[in-house]
Amino acid sequence: MPDHNLKLTDLPPLCYVRHPTTGETVAIVRNEDGYRTTQTVCSPECLNAKLSPCPTEAQINAMKHGSLMGWETPGANPAFWNRLPKG
Repeated sequence: MPDHNLKLTDLPPLCYVRHPTTGETVAIVRNEDGYRTTQTVCSPECLNAKLSPCPTEAQINAMKHGSLMGWETPGANPAFWNRLPKG
């Protein structure tokens, strides 16, 4: 069931993450399935810090989830990650 409360502005257009298998830095583009390879040795943290505004942890988690499980799933909304208990 789509999360109708998700606005396009809730997610950054782009963020960087570590590929879970290879450990390489990859890019996730909002509303695109999968990821894009990057030709860099920079860490995702370094590249995300250069984005303006810098994506939050909840936004990065939502982007990872959306790219793998679908952009219409609840986990593609940063609010889902903000509601989870920290710890």
